[in-house]
Amino acid sequence: MEVEKSRKEYNTQRTVGVWLIYIGVIIILSAVTSGDLFIQPFLMGAGYFIGYFLIFGLPYVNKKLAYGKNSKFQDRMDNYSILFTIILCTLVGLVIGFDDLRLLWLGIFIVIGLHFFGFYFSQGKLMLLLGILTIGNSLIGILLTSVPFLLFAAIDGMIKISIGGSMLLMRRRLNY
Repeated sequence: MEVEKSRKEYNTQRTVGVWLIYIGVIIILSAVTSGDLFIQPFLMGAGYFIGYFLIFGLPYVNKKLAYGKNSKFQDRMDNYSILFTIILCTLVGLVIGFDDLRLLWLGIFIVIGLHFFGFYFSQGKLMLLLGILTIGNSLIGILLTSVPFLLFAAIDGMIKISIGGSMLLMRRRLNY
């Protein structure tokens, strides 16, 4: 009995690449303008929702960049990843609280790094690399308490911008 190879299409990589570039810039700007908050919550929140609406909500960007739609399985895995992120970010907030904002934000960066692993199914192997780099950066930030948070936020943003740029430049790929 021959095992059939399944064909995976990553149709929305370029759209997600634009998102990663955008959110990387928002993270850096939020960190630079934050003062004692480490990440400026209003800029981060408003930037996130505006960007999400413009990039994923309006059909223009996806129509121009995507090579097609994701499969139902890919959409389901993306939704599970987002749900997982919401639950874990809430838990991080409840466990760490607001007494140590540096640890809170680095914990949230770790959760975001973990959520990239679920996007492997719709975006491919670069999501695994993005997750590993994001988690690694955050763990180093937790260990090196004497190094300013701004450096780790800037590295986090640059990782997202770099991977996003790679995804934006990708041609249609079919992986078997």
